[in-house]
Amino acid sequence: MSEPSQGGVLPPGIDRRGFLHTAAGGTAAIALASMIPAGCAADYPQAEEDGVELEALSPKEYAVAVAAAEALLVDVPVEPSTVVRRMDHDLARVGDPVRADMKTVLTLVEHLTFLGGRVRRFTALSPEARLRYLHGWRDSRFNLRRGAFQAVRAFVYYFAYAEDATRSLTGFPGPWNERIQIPAYPVDFGEVV
Repeated sequence: MSEPSQGGVLPPGIDRRGFLHTAAGGTAAIALASMIPAGCAADYPQAEEDGVELEALSPKEYAVAVAAAEALLVDVPVEPSTVVRRMDHDLARVGDPVRADMKTVLTLVEHLTFLGGRVRRFTALSPEARLRYLHGWRDSRFNLRRGAFQAVRAFVYYFAYAEDATRSLTGFPGPWNERIQIPAYPVDFGEVV
């Protein structure tokens, strides 16, 4: 059973020691991510090659997100760059802390490949190796790694399946206003005072 905290009860399945361990691990990962250099655009030319003006992500974060989308969206009729453009646009609108957290997650995914037994960065791996690496995060015993995987997968899938090109996969016929035409007609509300 969870121990009570000052604010009430901790979430199910986590005790005080587990919370401290998770918080300490998360803090250490964030500290590590902040020490990793941002990388220059020449090292990550993907955004420039795709002709994208980034709003929230750095060229490195964009390249990592595109690499993740390439690995996760096998046989999905949406370009990974399209998915990440929408992700970048919405991250710019939503702001912090969501934007900062996603930027941290992408940095960790790019540079912690040694945790999965790889010596190359995430963006330098083949799509198949990237997917295996991401599945290592999914199956990790560490909450931080599992959470990071869930964040990347959720963002990629959300923006991919929001595209009209995926309707054949999902069976979604489209919004009602594409299927039903409601004729417009004038309405007389009487005299407006």
